[in-house]
Amino acid sequence: MSQYEKIKKIEASVGGYFGGFYQVEVDLENNLVSWTHGGEGELEETVHRNIRLTTVKKFLEQLETINLLNWEAKFIDPGVLDGTQWHVEIVMDGHTITKHGSNCYPEQWREFRKTISKIARKPFR
Repeated sequence: MSQYEKIKKIEASVGGYFGGFYQVEVDLENNLVSWTHGGEGELEETVHRNIRLTTVKKFLEQLETINLLNWEAKFIDPGVLDGTQWHVEIVMDGHTITKHGSNCYPEQWREFRKTISKIARKPFR
């Protein structure tokens, strides 16, 4: 069994002071995804939907391709005070792995964003 098959839940958020925020929770035990967008003076919008087992399997394969579990824990650009912050929490059996950053991203960030957008069927920027 791959380490990725042990993932129970992934929570990902990205946003900044000016652009609002996006938050996605993928519950792999119950095959549910929740997407939230807020900020920018707008009302918060949340969408929940079920996901198929084949979608879950493909999602985990994509996470393994981008090597999510092996990303560094922190990506910080100390020269920028405002801007964009992101946070990823990976819940597994008995422990949680956290990755986060501020105005600095892992090499695979673009692919990760696409993967999260695809499973949520909503933007994650």
